[in-house]
Amino acid sequence: MLKPLIYIIPALFLLACSPSEKDSSKIEHEIAENLDNPAAMAQKKEDEGWLKRHQTILDRRTPEAKLILVGNSIFHSLDKDDRNKVWEKYLNPFQTINMGISGDRTENVIWRLENGLLENINPKVAVVLIGTNNTDGNHYLSISTPEELAEGINKICSLISEKLPDTEILLMGILPYGYKPNHRDNINKATNRLISKFPKDNSNIHYIDISEVYYNDQGKVIRELMPDFLHPNPKGHELMFEALYPKIMDLMK
Repeated sequence: MLKPLIYIIPALFLLACSPSEKDSSKIEHEIAENLDNPAAMAQKKEDEGWLKRHQTILDRRTPEAKLILVGNSIFHSLDKDDRNKVWEKYLNPFQTINMGISGDRTENVIWRLENGLLENINPKVAVVLIGTNNTDGNHYLSISTPEELAEGINKICSLISEKLPDTEILLMGILPYGYKPNHRDNINKATNRLISKFPKDNSNIHYIDISEVYYNDQGKVIRELMPDFLHPNPKGHELMFEALYPKIMDLMK
């Protein structure tokens, strides 16, 4: 007995409209690509020390500041007494505000930028150095991919441009990590290749990679400048700002 056309036609329509296995795979891939990226989403820390440091930075804000440093412990450690020489020579002349907080990942900096960090200031230059904690699998539960990390850094630069449209952004490449090649350092370098292209889309961004300052002739990190192969010591910070200074001065104009 033939089935009535009223049943056959809808069935044929559904068959024609149903996605093939290949199409389904494509849809699933597109959905996966559109999932939220934690590295580009604001995340507040409920740590008392972190909140206190954030407030300290807010209290430091002054309209006279011509330079701000946005980042993590690599900048935070500039507040140590043994870095006074760096301040006297390179930072004090610009009434610099150090906005670094130890342990920060991109998502933490994003939260801080969205919660007062850039209010009531109008610096000429913002130096941004962030990202190495996003690739640290020893102290954090997640590791960002180069693409995720680059998106988080781009979000930071975008927020600075939105809130401080007259400020030039000097975006630093993530510094070397480790005495010898390793997975974390490889992700950092892959991220640097991505963020080095940001100036093409935002004329306020100026990329600089000073990694060579910390390598010896054999391509290994110099322990005398980075004792833990991650954080510059006083001499390492002096060399950092010696390398940055010409570009900072150029952007100040």
